[in-house]
Amino acid sequence: MQKKTLLVVGLGDLGGRIASLAVEQGLDVHGMRRGAQAPAGVQLIQQDAASPWPDLPSPPDDVVLCLSPSDSSVAAYQLAYLEVAKQAANALKKIAPQAHVWLISSTGVYGQSGGEWVDETSERKPTRETARVLLEAENDWLAQSQPVTLLRPSGLYGPGRYFLLNQARQGFLPPADPPIYTNRIHIDDAARAVMHLINCRHRGDLIATSYNLTDTCPASLHEVLSWLQQTLGVEAKSSAPAQRDSKRIRHQRLKETGFVWRYLDYRAGYTAMLSDIHQSTD
Repeated sequence: MQKKTLLVVGLGDLGGRIASLAVEQGLDVHGMRRGAQAPAGVQLIQQDAASPWPDLPSPPDDVVLCLSPSDSSVAAYQLAYLEVAKQAANALKKIAPQAHVWLISSTGVYGQSGGEWVDETSERKPTRETARVLLEAENDWLAQSQPVTLLRPSGLYGPGRYFLLNQARQGFLPPADPPIYTNRIHIDDAARAVMHLINCRHRGDLIATSYNLTDTCPASLHEVLSWLQQTLGVEAKSSAPAQRDSKRIRHQRLKETGFVWRYLDYRAGYTAMLSDIHQSTD
């Protein structure tokens, strides 16, 4: 059987992991990025994806759009998501109109902030301007003739992503009540989930229009930081409530595809992270 061809647009932390997994699984993998480096086994297309695309080496069967804005401004998000969408749609209509597009979006498109349970059928009504750009990009792709699936990771953590660890080390601990719910997925599981869904499609499984990529255990920020502080031996200092969204993301749709998490919850993921940090400093 002919090898399936995957194009990964954006070879940052998550995109690079997806591309490497695809190589391991025997796909013919191309990667598009501005820089000159690509993971082993990935054929590099050195190109700014927000500019008109060059001719591709071969028509891809699947295209993963995994862009990282250069900063947190609305303009940077528009460039990474809307301009790239425009160039990708133009190029794929000509060379691969049946290629399946996998857009890495975010659970930030859900604007709920009262601790509600949220799934893929929930209203998308983001409050942040950058999340509104993501929503516009999602809608742009849904309006295209190109087959598309929207993938919405919750908070990514893992090697090099120490935001909550740093907060825990500083003693930051918001009140337990009212709970501020947070959602996360280890970056290894996020990459594995993307490849799992691509493999499901190749097997002929019915693929939904959207999936939340999140672990199996939403938890309050107080609970996560308290556990980390106990694990690290850090004394907690009461802090003002965090100004952030509060919702609980359901994982059922991904689970129903047969995906198996390596890190079911924050305890498993952060335990592995802390072990790796400890080993690297020995």
